[in-house]
Amino acid sequence: MRSRALAAGPRPSRLPRPPSPRKESEMRKLPTPRALIKRTTAVLAAIGLLALTGCAGPGNSAAASNRPFTVNWATTLTNIDPAFVCAGNENSFASNFYARLVALDEDRQADGTYVANTDPGRVKGDLATSWTVSPDGKSYTFSLHPGAKFANGDPLDAEAVQYSIMRNLTIGGCGSLGLQIGLTDPPLIKGVTVVDAQTVRLDLSRAYPAILVTLAQSRGSIYDPKVIKEHGEDKKGVPNQWLAAHTASSSGPYVLDEYVANNYAVLKRNPNYYGKAAKEPVVRVNFITSIPTLMLQARRGESDVTLGLPPYVVHELSQDNCCKVTSAPAFAPVTVSFDNSSGITSNPKLREALSYAVPYDQIKASVAYGYADTYYGPFVPGTPGFDPQRSAARPLDLDHARALVKESGLVNPQIDLMINPSSPGVSTLATILKASWQEIGVTVNIDSQTPTAFATKFNTGKYQSALLFESAGAVAAYELRKKMTCGSSFNNQHICIPGTPELMKKLDAASDLQAQQPYINALVDAWRANSPTTILYRAQFTAVLAPSVKDFDYSSSTTFYNWGR
Repeated sequence: MRSRALAAGPRPSRLPRPPSPRKESEMRKLPTPRALIKRTTAVLAAIGLLALTGCAGPGNSAAASNRPFTVNWATTLTNIDPAFVCAGNENSFASNFYARLVALDEDRQADGTYVANTDPGRVKGDLATSWTVSPDGKSYTFSLHPGAKFANGDPLDAEAVQYSIMRNLTIGGCGSLGLQIGLTDPPLIKGVTVVDAQTVRLDLSRAYPAILVTLAQSRGSIYDPKVIKEHGEDKKGVPNQWLAAHTASSSGPYVLDEYVANNYAVLKRNPNYYGKAAKEPVVRVNFITSIPTLMLQARRGESDVTLGLPPYVVHELSQDNCCKVTSAPAFAPVTVSFDNSSGITSNPKLREALSYAVPYDQIKASVAYGYADTYYGPFVPGTPGFDPQRSAARPLDLDHARALVKESGLVNPQIDLMINPSSPGVSTLATILKASWQEIGVTVNIDSQTPTAFATKFNTGKYQSALLFESAGAVAAYELRKKMTCGSSFNNQHICIPGTPELMKKLDAASDLQAQQPYINALVDAWRANSPTTILYRAQFTAVLAPSVKDFDYSSSTTFYNWGR
């Protein structure tokens, strides 16, 4: 990916505020889904053209080289502690500051970018220079990089590794669930033993090779115990408030030099990093939710990488010589999740009806602009164990949907659809769904929440339905455990399908994919028959790059240290 640099123009001193979401009263009379999508597409395109109008062109290359490598990201963060948070972008951001024992291998795409590979057999060393596995597959002994230090000079040794892994288990949040691939009863990780300063042993309750995949991601982050203990002890279910906006020193390639939540962050190279130095000495990350601002700055060359843009903007910028666009398959389903345990959304016929009343193909073409594919199942295409025929997408069939509403026995059903309107594209999708579901006799009340309130209500399962861009895992068994384990605090849709607990026990007892596949298939069939979620599409990862960007890679944990001009 080699091309000449485009320069940055003057940067606006203030970012415009994002537009306010439309009030419910303004949405009472809505056109049909097809007409709405055409109108919405035209409006979005007009916005894009307006954002680009008047930009005579990028400035000189000297201006770009005089500023730090700049990432503009359309996201909001509420907590950057990987042991506690569940959201994908928060984990991704934190991944830049912490080492892991191992790392995922990568595959080169045709455009020169790299995409992470989640095959356990291809995992490579990171802080661990090598490791051995016991004959029964239950113990992994890691040899650590000699002389490794945290950014503050504290030893990055076996005791730090032991503390960090056990911290996940102590807190018992999303970090514990993710690191153990959902195997928490009994826990997959029995314990961590310090053999000596450079050697640590991880003991499992059962053989499970996919543990290497999760150790390579943000849940395997290694913190400085001394720093955390200076700012509060770890307690079950209680977030460390200091770590919500700070890092426990840094064991990774960057240190967090400045951080103003939901405004900007400045990352600087870790001078004590044991591995290959980050490509850029300084990275500035701007958290910007105004789409016109993101478009304008990408067009003017004021950002090197722009993340989180809605597909219509990515498409618009791909037509301009200001930018390059790269995409990759992602574990990113766009869904409507339901409370399966109470209220009208506990009615499986209603949930099934809603899944047949979504204009999937039109959304994929006119909202996702082709950066998407469709399926219907509990985990996304590309996950080892995914069966395309078993998880085929549901079609738009309004007559069938109306019949299912009638079978549900519900009269004039109404549902509250919770959204976070600051997420790009969510308000548009909510409006389309409202219009389409109205055609089968279901009234939708769009319930707009702040990012923090949305995350809190969704993560605690206190909602009726929620439209969201999810971040899924790369292990089928983990996704099934997370979504289908009856009574689990992590099952925030309260999905409990008769017959599945027995299947889940058999899945848990199977260590590798070949042994798991029959139970995976049976659980997928049960999930589809129960229609617990409406899957709108699987979004591709996209990034808009300045032509000067020569190095770029993608993994589910968005890390900046291999990006550079």
